[in-house]
Amino acid sequence: MYLSKLILQNFRSHTQQILEFDQNLNLIIGPNGSGKTNVLEAIFLLAAGKSFRSSSQSKLINWNDFFTSVRAKVINDKNETNDIEIKLIKDRTGKSVSVSRKFLIEKAEKTRKKYIGIFKTVIFHPDDIRLVAGSPGRRREFLDEIFLQTEWRYTQALSQYNKALKHRNELLGQIRDCQSNKSELFYWDQTLIKNANVIHNFRFSFIRSANSFFSNHPDPQIKLIFLNYHPSTVTEDRLEKTYQLDLHRGHTQIGIHRDDFSFNNDLFLTEDKNLAFWGSRGQQRLAVLAIRLAQINYLEKTYLDKPVLLLDDIFSELDPNHQKLVVSLCKNYQTIFTAAEPESTKILSTAKIIQI
Repeated sequence: MYLSKLILQNFRSHTQQILEFDQNLNLIIGPNGSGKTNVLEAIFLLAAGKSFRSSSQSKLINWNDFFTSVRAKVINDKNETNDIEIKLIKDRTGKSVSVSRKFLIEKAEKTRKKYIGIFKTVIFHPDDIRLVAGSPGRRREFLDEIFLQTEWRYTQALSQYNKALKHRNELLGQIRDCQSNKSELFYWDQTLIKNANVIHNFRFSFIRSANSFFSNHPDPQIKLIFLNYHPSTVTEDRLEKTYQLDLHRGHTQIGIHRDDFSFNNDLFLTEDKNLAFWGSRGQQRLAVLAIRLAQINYLEKTYLDKPVLLLDDIFSELDPNHQKLVVSLCKNYQTIFTAAEPESTKILSTAKIIQI
């Protein structure tokens, strides 16, 4: 699969932009602030239905406009062309502003369930370093990112889980204030348990795949990396045990919203091998590169479809040897790089150059 054309209308800084891509290597060059990362963000939006930079959809719409359109022509492995599009439209009700989202295939509006999975991407960007030493929430976002663009079951389970969690937390406050009773938690507890099981199964599947990928990798440094998954499982017994604490604090202490995983390295001779505590900046960067490579491997093996790779100014984050590793890998995929420095053309001598 590859992206042949991208058409942007009112997307962030791009009022009107048409870009055509080579099916192999592409390099977008432009000064800082020219909108290079915005292009990658638009491509990612087509795959995931959301931004990798902002949780606010309204920020994706050009400041002076009320809608944005991101449209693309995608060529699949059978050489068939799909016209895909996502529209975001501002809806004003009094002083409040909401954003509605439309998914289109061949200009026909589809549900997200029918749209999801048609186009897959993997994004590398400098902020990825937070995956190692940042908050657990950032690592959960990474896991969500994999499945929100591929699995409707995951998307649906996550949405239902978050709604149930919100209602359960509100109900805990009402019980504490003697406005409701404990029995009313039963429905929300069961909803949490059911959807958490779905999400945990998908997350486990990726962690297992990633560790297998690392252990079999030819690079001796990547071979030393492994992930430890720390799931916060939800059962009736555990919810009962944490009930008094939940009641006291007014929110649920366990569940997928408390999941985490750690990056570890067998090079460390200590019992604790967590790269967040003991890894150098270079080791942490390599771990981030490794997990993105594992993500590519997982998507390709699971869905038998090559993702489009998006790399946002990452060469400054890698040493020369791992720059070569990335370039070598990218020869097997359509890849879209961004860079501010023209010197990047020396690393990517065969890439199509797109000036912005």
